[in-house]
Amino acid sequence: MLLIAHRLGAAWGPENTLQAFDAARRAGLRAFECDVKLSADGVPFLLHDDDLKRTTGQQGRASARACSALPAGVPTLQALADATAPHALTVNLEIKPDADADSARQADWGRRIATAAARLWANSPQPPLLSSFSLPALQAAAIAAPQLPRAWLCTELPAHWREAAQALRLEGIHLCAAREQTAAIAALRAQGLRARLYTVDDAGAATRWRDAGADALFTDALTPDPR
Repeated sequence: MLLIAHRLGAAWGPENTLQAFDAARRAGLRAFECDVKLSADGVPFLLHDDDLKRTTGQQGRASARACSALPAGVPTLQALADATAPHALTVNLEIKPDADADSARQADWGRRIATAAARLWANSPQPPLLSSFSLPALQAAAIAAPQLPRAWLCTELPAHWREAAQALRLEGIHLCAAREQTAAIAALRAQGLRARLYTVDDAGAATRWRDAGADALFTDALTPDPR
């Protein structure tokens, strides 16, 4: 079962940074997830929160700044593409609109981030997976870069998940591991969809989810079994 370094490897370095990515890769991880936002001048960069304070100590909304005004250590999507290019790695880009973004803005971010990802990974043998909690972002991404695979992030399977999966041509759905998801995993697998769970840091829990049929787990701390 695939282990995916959550936020590029939050146990190995500051989250969503190339420092964490490098350390997690050296620890044996070969799949990575990160959060992608858009700067005021339209440059995709890696950050989870809308506000800068928790991860950088600076004040203010990150997306209100031009890329050149973001704190040192906040990488661009271009920098991540360059860092992953020499390695055979799986990359999951979570499109992360600001929490108060309306549907039009969510769709705009989805379109622009997907377009950038398609360009940056154009020569890669393994295209990045695009995911989001935002359906407008995924809908726009599907139009802008239909060749890139897509997954929907949900706490639990909503009632209309089959319709959404078909309309968006999803390859998987990502679910919260803090909830009971055994039946959901079976339902997804029966429909030919991949089931990935977030976030699992306990080895015993990882074994239980593997036995339940999960395709992959997002983790802050686990490393692959070397055997």
